[in-house]
Amino acid sequence: MDFEQLRAACEARVEALRLPHRFSTRDLRDAVAEQRGRPIILRPLSTLGAMDAPCGIRLETPDADLLFYEEATSPLHQNHILAHEISHIICDHPGSLELDTLRAIGFNPTLVQRMSGRTSYTSEDEREAEVMASVIRQLMYRGREGPSSRPASGAESWDALFAKPHRKKRHRK
Repeated sequence: MDFEQLRAACEARVEALRLPHRFSTRDLRDAVAEQRGRPIILRPLSTLGAMDAPCGIRLETPDADLLFYEEATSPLHQNHILAHEISHIICDHPGSLELDTLRAIGFNPTLVQRMSGRTSYTSEDEREAEVMASVIRQLMYRGREGPSSRPASGAESWDALFAKPHRKKRHRK
C-alpha cells in the first residue's frame, strides 16, 4: 500500500470512531475503549534511554488494554507515543514484543494476549501505527496550537499529562 492509500485508510478508521470535530485525547481513548468493550489504562515507563528499549508499549489483557509511555521524554513525545500505541489498538495489530520485555517492566506474561512496542518503523504494522498517530494528532489539534492548558487532572487523564505547566505569578513586595 502506498503512502496516500495508507493515510486514507487511517483517516477512515479515525472517522469510524465518530469523534466530534474537536476531540480530546479523553474522547479518543473513550471511543476506542467503548469500541473494544474494555478500559484503556495509561502507565508511565522508565527505560532511561536503554538501547533498543521501546519508548511505548501496548499490552492487551482479557480485561483491559494498557498503554505504557516513556516518562523521561518531552510531553510532546509522550503524546505521540500514546497516539502511536492507541493506533495499534485501532488497527488491531497482533503485536511483536518478546516476553523478556514484560518481565523487565514487572508484568506477568500469562496475563497478556497481545503486545507491541515502539522501537523502530521497519514493519508494516509499525508504519501503519505511525501514520495513524500522525493523522490522529493532526485531526485532534486542527485549528488550535496544542493541548488544553487547563485539562482535568488525575492519574488517568491523558490531557493532564501533556498540559503546559502553570506558573504562579510572583508578587513584588
